[in-house]
Amino acid sequence: MLNGQKVFLIHCRSYIYSSYPFFKIQHHQHHSMNKIKKMNIREICEEIDLIIAAKDNRIDYKYIYRHLDDALTKKMSYSDIVLICETIVKIAKTKSRILRYLEKDFWSFINKIPFQIFYIHRLGISENEELLSNTDYDNNYKKILSKLIGLVVEIIDLKDDNSKGSDLRRASSLKFLGEMINYYDIPIAKNLFIESITSKNKHEQYEALEGLENYYAVSEDDIEADLVKTLNDIMKETDDRTVASSCLQILINAEIIDEITAVFKIEDWKEEHYD
Repeated sequence: MLNGQKVFLIHCRSYIYSSYPFFKIQHHQHHSMNKIKKMNIREICEEIDLIIAAKDNRIDYKYIYRHLDDALTKKMSYSDIVLICETIVKIAKTKSRILRYLEKDFWSFINKIPFQIFYIHRLGISENEELLSNTDYDNNYKKILSKLIGLVVEIIDLKDDNSKGSDLRRASSLKFLGEMINYYDIPIAKNLFIESITSKNKHEQYEALEGLENYYAVSEDDIEADLVKTLNDIMKETDDRTVASSCLQILINAEIIDEITAVFKIEDWKEEHYD
């Protein structure tokens, strides 16, 4: 199991880049952030309830991502995360153009939480430590992460209608899960990735394959013959080089092939799909 320290700089860079939207200037807006009262998690979730109920919300919804980013700078409580999870599920179950716009912001917030917990709040992890979903751990931050794993399961269990919104939330869920297996042994992770690697949702498939890459990079489990066949079939059928490369990287990490063999395989794939 990785201890997380080796990827510190990568996570720092990723976090900084992902925070750039915070600095975007909305030229058509007349109000700057310092003229808007900052909202806590409960108030943000109440705003979403107003939008869902089609009532007048108190602020321009385009500013909600700023309030979410601000919330990341403060100590997070378990009750706040429960509210966020409930709100994300409400958003997923409600058809609204505005909510589709906001759903991306909420998942961006969720996927920044591990950085906050591991590198800002310095949560310690023992080697091969297990993390289960919806479990009442003594440590507040581990309890928060457990709740978020539960959110991932709940979102994946929702009906997939192959819409852009469904792809967004399923991919974002798998992205969070793929990040978390770098730190914890999460028993449900592997099967969730496998179930999504053949998805017709482009981003969901990407994140599922990347999740399996991470899984076999940190796990000593033998890869099943059926999964090897599935990965080879995906690679043969796809016209997407990213997908093909991910399939090969999983096989490398699982020690089925070496890097030289992978180079020859991707060259063969290019000849078949690019000519």
